[in-house]
Amino acid sequence: MVLSPALPTSRPHLSPLSRRSLAEDATARLRRAVVSGELAAGAPLPEDGLATLLGVSRVPVREALIELEQEGLVEFDQRGRSRVRAFTEADFEAVFSMRCALEMMAARLVVQRMTDADVKDLEAMIRDQEAAKDLTELSLLDVAFHDRIIQAARHRPLAACWKTIRSQIEVWLARAHRAQAKRRLSSIKLTVPGHRRLMVGLCSGSERKAETAMRLEMATWREWLPA
Repeated sequence: MVLSPALPTSRPHLSPLSRRSLAEDATARLRRAVVSGELAAGAPLPEDGLATLLGVSRVPVREALIELEQEGLVEFDQRGRSRVRAFTEADFEAVFSMRCALEMMAARLVVQRMTDADVKDLEAMIRDQEAAKDLTELSLLDVAFHDRIIQAARHRPLAACWKTIRSQIEVWLARAHRAQAKRRLSSIKLTVPGHRRLMVGLCSGSERKAETAMRLEMATWREWLPA
């Protein structure tokens, strides 16, 4: 009797990339290009051209564009052609009001629910912001910091609502940082102290102090936008 070869007891370290991983990579690269301004507002997004630039087929590019449409960064016309969304002042006001409502709620919840691990992570993220190499990196780290605050609130519906606007917030933050740069102001020196003040409020044990600190953070952001 011939015995079948034994099956491997562990998974191989390397496995073929799935189409989904390519789509996720394409989404991340296109998102960063929109946030940085490399892809300007209103710029057309031809699938074949993007596929060539990214070195992939049109399928993951199409999936990436659909994902970015859901995030509010891309628009499709009636013919199915896509372009970078051109935000208006009214768009900003809508995102701003939503962000304020969500983060004020998060601040109140975090006071009661934040753990030592949360504090450690947030402080590390502030140090990463101090070391940011460019404005786009700072913008992404800025939003990641607020992502972590939402996570520390431990409220699933709140997190789900935040997810619908976070990419748009990245775009607006990047615009704010570029506006600061035009006025020869250091975005790092403006962002980091603000986040440190916010941490004081969140760690105070007082919902009122946490909410006040978050309100100041939102007011500072509002000062620079629309840009």
